[in-house]
Amino acid sequence: MTQSPFDLLGNEPVIESQFVNHGRKRLVDLVNHRLVAILTVLGFSLPMTGYFWLLEHYSVNTIMGDQLDDVVVIQKSYVHFFDWSPMWVQHNENRIFFPNIIVVFLAHTVHFNVQVEEYLGAVMLTTATVFLLWAHKRRSPSTPWLYYCPVAFLAFSVVQYQNTIWGFQMAWFMVLLALATSLVLLDRVTLTWITFVGALVAAVVGSFSSLQGLLIWPTGLVLLYFRRRTLWHVIVWIIAAIATTTLYFHHYDSSTSPLPNWARQHPLGALKFFLFAIGDVVGKPVGVGTSTPDNALVVLFGLCIVLLAVATVIFCGIHRDERGSSPIGIALICYGLLFAALISQGRSFFGYWGASQSRYTTFDLLILIGIYLALLSRRSQAYEIGQPSKDEPDQTTRVLNGRQFRGSYSRSHRRATLCIWIVALIAIGIQIPLGVYYGVHGARNNYAYDVKVTRVLRNINHASNDALIALYPFESASTIRDRIRVLELHRLSLFADDDTSVGR
Repeated sequence: MTQSPFDLLGNEPVIESQFVNHGRKRLVDLVNHRLVAILTVLGFSLPMTGYFWLLEHYSVNTIMGDQLDDVVVIQKSYVHFFDWSPMWVQHNENRIFFPNIIVVFLAHTVHFNVQVEEYLGAVMLTTATVFLLWAHKRRSPSTPWLYYCPVAFLAFSVVQYQNTIWGFQMAWFMVLLALATSLVLLDRVTLTWITFVGALVAAVVGSFSSLQGLLIWPTGLVLLYFRRRTLWHVIVWIIAAIATTTLYFHHYDSSTSPLPNWARQHPLGALKFFLFAIGDVVGKPVGVGTSTPDNALVVLFGLCIVLLAVATVIFCGIHRDERGSSPIGIALICYGLLFAALISQGRSFFGYWGASQSRYTTFDLLILIGIYLALLSRRSQAYEIGQPSKDEPDQTTRVLNGRQFRGSYSRSHRRATLCIWIVALIAIGIQIPLGVYYGVHGARNNYAYDVKVTRVLRNINHASNDALIALYPFESASTIRDRIRVLELHRLSLFADDDTSVGR
């Protein structure tokens, strides 16, 4: 029985397929193994290098937008360090308790260097990606690592530049890491109660990192269903989900949600927002209130991805699967669709401009990642060679079983799955280059704006109220001045040193 390094770390037995494949070879088997190794290294290193290059090149140690609220939490930590109530206060619809803990820690250790916060988010993204690949690979050990490179290109796409170079969005990377941690623990071959509790803890951390963290619970339930976990696992998971959600909404102020009923009153507008948000994983920017023919193309691309996701679930995940790796992909599809539905409910009144926000792409890309992993599982299953068992020691018997599997699979699914594969690869092929183009362009514009903000804040005593409100339109000029004085008093962020230069 072959084991990968991840299986050794997880201390789990490797699951091999029960089916065999004779007379056919994968394309990767026909290529020189050294070339395959080189391509694999490049396939993982290029997107990661590009992501960290963008972070290093366009990040600025300054306070932007919602991060002004971080200053309130930091200020309270200096006066009443053990007063945890500011950590729990809502930020719009979100409880960001655990991100607030990290913010306070960074304030007392690295002078709240926002770039450190951004690199921390990048580390979380990297860890989450490793966990998801680990979860899939241990269920499909014969799948070459080269086949996972498209996942790296999607996960580290610079189209998500707003999350990358905006320190406040570290909270969403915490949600992503919590999601990946829960899935990798729930999907262990042998789900012990200790492992199960670890998944519960990760889900709780994600839930109190942002509203989107609550989506971990239905996603985990999907995985528990597909893996045929015990009834007690399901019951405990549901009880924990109800308890966490109840606590989340305890003394919840619903007035923080702008126009909460807009989506229900304008279902067609919400649907367009939903499809555009999913389709705009390519990163096409949209101006406020603008409407162009390109917007219809993005909506159409979003519709294509949604139909592709539905087809993938039908052909690869409609049946419960205790052994294969496709449920990981199905779970990611579910989370991505739920995320898009959630932001559509809360932000669809912004129109296409709101749906085009780069920060949404981190989770919207999970739909494409899930589609690819589910399809990869299905394709790999036809090639994996099973190990002989006590009940089936004869090689001839295993050959017949493999042929029987391939025959039934070919008759019922081969053409449909091939079509889904082609469309999925085309969609990924569209996203990667456009995501790079629009991502770099957006990051460049974002950097120029951050530099402008930094210069204004460094000279805030000479800045007009109108100039400050233009930078932070949802705050009054007096509030902005008070919070920037806190940073200056404690030498935080852009006031951490005497260097008046701006930029990297």
